[in-house]
Amino acid sequence: MESYFIREKIIKIVRNFFYSRDFHEVIPPILNSALPLEPHLKPFTTTHTFEDAKEVFYLPMSPEKGIKQMISQGIGNCFAISQSFRNYERIGPLHAHEFLMLEWYRKDATYKDIMAEVEVLLGIIDAQMSRHMMVKNKHFPRFSLELIFEKICGEKLSTLAANDSLLRKIAKEKGFTVERNTTWQELYDQLFVSEIEPILPQEPLFLIDFPARISPLCTVQKNNPFFVERFELYIHGIELANGNTENTDTKSIRAQFEKEHKTTKMPIDEAFLGSLELMKGHTYGGVGLGIDRLAMMYAKNESIHSHIV
Repeated sequence: MESYFIREKIIKIVRNFFYSRDFHEVIPPILNSALPLEPHLKPFTTTHTFEDAKEVFYLPMSPEKGIKQMISQGIGNCFAISQSFRNYERIGPLHAHEFLMLEWYRKDATYKDIMAEVEVLLGIIDAQMSRHMMVKNKHFPRFSLELIFEKICGEKLSTLAANDSLLRKIAKEKGFTVERNTTWQELYDQLFVSEIEPILPQEPLFLIDFPARISPLCTVQKNNPFFVERFELYIHGIELANGNTENTDTKSIRAQFEKEHKTTKMPIDEAFLGSLELMKGHTYGGVGLGIDRLAMMYAKNESIHSHIV
């Protein structure tokens, strides 16, 4: 039970942190008639049956939809700690069908503001846990994927983002399976997981400069259209959080949803697009953080399943 109690304590610290900063807590719905469509993420479905009528519902892959609905209605800065569900994923020490995610959004903020807030939150968590082990520095280093890819592949990521054939050539040279229908993102993911994650330092760090072509819900960088305002937090070589400046360009997001719809046949989430439309006029920074992975690290376990009931 120790692992469970560690997670419980972290949740208490998180709630106190956000309540002390005048954030509102959102409780997102579990059953949804549609969800934001994202490449390589697939939801669980269930069916409501009454007499001869049947209606399909989707379980949330993150708290994002419910939170943005509340933001669009004027709730202001807010957070959620809720169950998330991912289908079609390999189950392992760091992955489960169902897991607990913290997600929060701040109005009139960017991904840089959220990175700073992540540093403060983790510093407070570390100070209040009995096992001080993770946060030695208040400011976490930022590493650009543009430069990391150049070191690993001999080419900058912006060059690869604009040249599919070059990425395919490099992937083949490194021994990856490259078939005719292998997508750019699949090759990117293979290189990232196999070549980059293993060499990351163990201390907390942020990865920045993610490709725009695989980050449709993120704001594109003003000075470099190949990249978006997005970050990922890594601790002990494990991804712990994924954040960004929110993209409220509903035209581009609808185009991405329609592209995914052709493959998945899932409905386009008009309510989500409507929420984004109402969010225009302000910038919003947000992040999702894996509570189970954080608890696993403090419990010094090698699996999140030790505290998932």
